[in-house]
Amino acid sequence: MTNKKKSGGKDNKKSLYKVLIKALVAILAIGAGVGVSISIQSNEEGYKAQIEFSGEQKPVEITDQSEIENVEGGQGEVKIDGETIQTVEAVESDGPVTETGENECPEGEECGRGAAYPKLDVSSPQAFANQTLGVCLNVDGYFGSQCWDSMSAYFYNYAGRILNTCGTGAAKGTIADGCWQKNAGNEFVMIWNPRDIQAGDIAVYSTGQWGHIGMAMGGYNNGYFALLGQNQGGRACPGGGAAGNIINLSTRDFVGAFRPKAYIKPEPKPEPEPTPKPTPAPTADTYTVKKGDTLGEIAYKLGWYTGKKMFGDDGYAQSLAEFNGIKNRGLIYPNMVIRYLKPTQ
Repeated sequence: MTNKKKSGGKDNKKSLYKVLIKALVAILAIGAGVGVSISIQSNEEGYKAQIEFSGEQKPVEITDQSEIENVEGGQGEVKIDGETIQTVEAVESDGPVTETGENECPEGEECGRGAAYPKLDVSSPQAFANQTLGVCLNVDGYFGSQCWDSMSAYFYNYAGRILNTCGTGAAKGTIADGCWQKNAGNEFVMIWNPRDIQAGDIAVYSTGQWGHIGMAMGGYNNGYFALLGQNQGGRACPGGGAAGNIINLSTRDFVGAFRPKAYIKPEPKPEPEPTPKPTPAPTADTYTVKKGDTLGEIAYKLGWYTGKKMFGDDGYAQSLAEFNGIKNRGLIYPNMVIRYLKPTQ
């Protein structure tokens, strides 16, 4: 895979300093418990993102985080390359993406897209993260490294087609009615409840004019989930936008998500019901009463009856007495011969 090189020169260094200063202001505000919205711009000509940081850090959960490089910490406080994953209320990319949908590209032509799409490992969310964290993807060559670029790169590698905005040029346009059906195709299922989110879901947000899009890296956790994406506060990229990073983003503006069918976990098989033990066959058809015997004990001992309804006027012992002509089931005498009665219940 060919990664975009870091920007060089004085102009890009100045722009990076601006990013760091704005990020420092945000961190100080967060430390004071104050929510703050800032605009992060990667360079003088690049497009920027509006990021609303939360007033307090929320616990972060990343699925199988040990499989992602340079991630440390337990569930709750997670760091990447030593930096704490920030809690964010909303992200909006300030700028459109190019509309190179299937309707705009003549049959048999790539419209310049194919060469710009790197080959990525999409076998798992963690594999995709390892190849896009800190990387600047600008697959269409316009407006820098937008959130759409990295997710379109995923679609291209997983489904063999780009992520369509259906003429809106907006990330949130990918899930508008009539457009999500095209993007979902046969390779994805739709998730509309943020509480059902799992790692690998491509989540779409309605924030502002353009919205935002990224890949969930964990499940829902008290109104937030970890999101991998571009142009959401990562390092500045040449031409605009920001490299891939992970934030803990609120579900406030969540609209829906595309779940790759390859990531759908099979339903656990139900435990098989135990096979009932067969009723043992009686050991004899008759029995000669001995001193101290009772009808109930005889029936249990010989396996004539194994149910729960032995005693009482409607129990097996009463039926056995009547079958053998015994008027009082409690009075039997030695040397009486008791014949077996097949139970009816």
